Amino acid sequence: MLSFLPHFLRGSLAGLLLVSSTLCWACLLFGMTLVKLLLPFAAAQRLYSKIMSLIAEGWIACNKGWMNLVQRTRWNVQGLEGLEYQHSYLVTSNHQSWVDILVLQYQLNRRIPLLRFFLKQELIWVPIIGLCWW
Repeated sequence: MLSFLPHFLRGSLAGLLLVSSTLCWACLLFGMTLVKLLLPFAAAQRLYSKIMSLIAEGWIACNKGWMNLVQRTRWNVQGLEGLEYQHSYLVTSNHQSWVDILVLQYQLNRRIPLLRFFLKQELIWVPIIGLCWW
């Protein structure tokens, strides 16, 4: 889409869009988390868990949008046809770079349930995103 822009401008724009998207969606997520903590009833907990998953899926969809805007990537992915949202999956990554998570989310968002992560305890202290992971 914006391939006419120099690389450094597209990279800067991608970083700006990533940060602004993260801040906006994290605020929504934190608000729902607060409400969920204040309503300890099982039905409310289930409802707000679903709402929080929808917020996370929206966040991923927004990330997908700005990724397509700044750089059209050609994907060669096989095996997505048989995935069903109602089933559970174990997804692994070799973590060759930090981009692995964004790629997995890009390809699997709304095809399978929201990805959950095993994190080192120290990563919870990463500003903003650490609390979202938690």
